[in-house]
Amino acid sequence: MGFRRAAWCCLLGLAVFCTPDVEPLTPAQREAVAAYVSKAPPSPDHVLDLNFGGRLELLGYDLEQSAWRRGQTMRVTWYWHSVAPTGEGWKLFTHVEDPASGRVLNQDGNGTIRWLYGPEHWRAGQFIRDVQELHLPDDWEAEHASLYVGAWRGDDRMSVVGGEKDGDDRALAVTVPVRGARPEAPGRVPRLAVVQTKRPPRLDGSLRDPEWAYANATPKLVETRTGGAAAFEATAKLLWDARYLYVGVDVKDGLLRASDTKRDSRLWEQDCVELMVDPDGDGRRYFEIQVSPRGVVFDTRYDSRREPKPFGHVDWDSRARVGVSATGGLDDRIADAGYTVEIAIPWQAFSLESDRSVRAAVGDQWRANLYVMDLTGDGQRAAAWSAPGTGDFHVPARFGILTFEGPPEDMLGTTEPSMIPPERMPASLRRERALDPKVKGNLLRDRDARRRLESPGDGH
Repeated sequence: MGFRRAAWCCLLGLAVFCTPDVEPLTPAQREAVAAYVSKAPPSPDHVLDLNFGGRLELLGYDLEQSAWRRGQTMRVTWYWHSVAPTGEGWKLFTHVEDPASGRVLNQDGNGTIRWLYGPEHWRAGQFIRDVQELHLPDDWEAEHASLYVGAWRGDDRMSVVGGEKDGDDRALAVTVPVRGARPEAPGRVPRLAVVQTKRPPRLDGSLRDPEWAYANATPKLVETRTGGAAAFEATAKLLWDARYLYVGVDVKDGLLRASDTKRDSRLWEQDCVELMVDPDGDGRRYFEIQVSPRGVVFDTRYDSRREPKPFGHVDWDSRARVGVSATGGLDDRIADAGYTVEIAIPWQAFSLESDRSVRAAVGDQWRANLYVMDLTGDGQRAAAWSAPGTGDFHVPARFGILTFEGPPEDMLGTTEPSMIPPERMPASLRRERALDPKVKGNLLRDRDARRRLESPGDGH
């Protein structure tokens, strides 16, 4: 390290820790940081006694106001004491959480101290005034907002001693009342009739197989909070047979981002299709499967909403088969058109040990939701089949309804169709069965002749 740089890092009165791997602060940055660092203990309005790993103490905080209005920015000042050096890479985090839904706003980098002078630079004995301007969205649903704080490095967090904390080494510093008009809830959940197929579609990342032509499609997926038009276009189709539930999703995406290559990576942080299924619709045991444009799979199951934390039973294996095709290159700077995902989920995936076999039958109704995550240059955005009305996707009460139907009569294939109870029979079929036998025979012969002329080849 040269003399100029060494002198820069060791200026008296600022005590900014410096290593050869860290760029020195500019004079303007040093001046900005100096206003937040002191050797004198502070006097916060609200006193706390929280210790993080024996190296940091949170002594208290100040709030700009006692309540927080939706759509309002509030200043929060945290008062830290550096007990001992943390080592390289340690940073502070702040999570603003909806206690009811579990929605979390990540505010880790908010504030001068967070991006110029984090804990890895602090010296023992320093007192740090950490000021954050926290914005509460207009669509915040809960009547409270809980502020969790702590220190993290990579996948590690400093252990919390004292005060109220959760199982993820986050300290609950304060819960603030929320005021103002609550956002309007989305309308009724959507329904989709899922047609039985007589033979499986090819899993090639294409929805051009004849079987998919019989499937009912969802409308364009919607914005997740309001239920309005999403920022990008995506639609889905579903089919089923005796062995699998089939899901096909077509996504229009101008920039494909999917760098993860390992199974059960955090696919939701980039581009992916996400399916949640609650077979009995009780809002408790439900399953989640994600597929990226690269064909990587993340799957997990939950005992109840977001339990166990943080990501459910990730050791669960859905044994789903997938096919993906992308129109464009992954993770480059060239404009793309989008991608298509096909998923075949065996019914056994929904059957846990000591449970009866869980599979759909004609007339059954399951609860499910579909999401598409899209990483852009401006951040992450999402679309849903059924808008959860919040930033949290784990809202089983907002899952849509899947109704399982038998196969269309004119579908080609060899699979034995399920019997359709008369009360669930399409009106057109009920009318046909009520016809005079001679008239019905003529209609059937005409229809069969028409099929032989119009039906596509086998193709498999």
